[in-house]
Amino acid sequence: MLVSETARKLLEKENKLTKTTDENGWSPLHYAAFYFGWSNRVVKVLLEYDASAACIAETEKKRTALHIAAIRGHVEVMEEIVSRCPACCELVDNRGWNALHYVVASKRSRVFEECLKIPELARLKTEKDDKGNTPFHLIAALAREQKQWRRVFYEYNYSEREMYGLNKRKLSVNDIYDGDFAEIKVINPL
Repeated sequence: MLVSETARKLLEKENKLTKTTDENGWSPLHYAAFYFGWSNRVVKVLLEYDASAACIAETEKKRTALHIAAIRGHVEVMEEIVSRCPACCELVDNRGWNALHYVVASKRSRVFEECLKIPELARLKTEKDDKGNTPFHLIAALAREQKQWRRVFYEYNYSEREMYGLNKRKLSVNDIYDGDFAEIKVINPL
């Protein structure tokens, strides 16, 4: 509570702080999404003062606070961000990855399942990155190695396989699952 009240008092005096970025392009919302996953109170305060802060992308990799919350597995923070600024869901990083791609890259299948309950995020499951991969193309690669992703792959992919189409290598979700194609790499959130 103390941190969120401090943030509120700072913003009352200097509300432009929500748009201030550091040398990497991180705003206070980026840091709140990274560090305050256990409590979205600071995120709420920042977005109350300026919901458009959710659209600020970092300098090099072009990740927004939503991408940062996604890779950290902070579902409540993600939910707060998209409820205040649904348009930020459309923003992608420098590879064309949306927030749901990042959730898969976090390698937390339960987080992915929770995100599918949020309509703004669930509709991202068919969106392709610069290589033509949907989040389910990435899941197919993970499912080969991790049991918890196999369950997600079959449960959420079974009836919708054709929706995800082919990536730029002409591979379907099933091709990736059945073959040995490394479509996902470990991501360092920093």
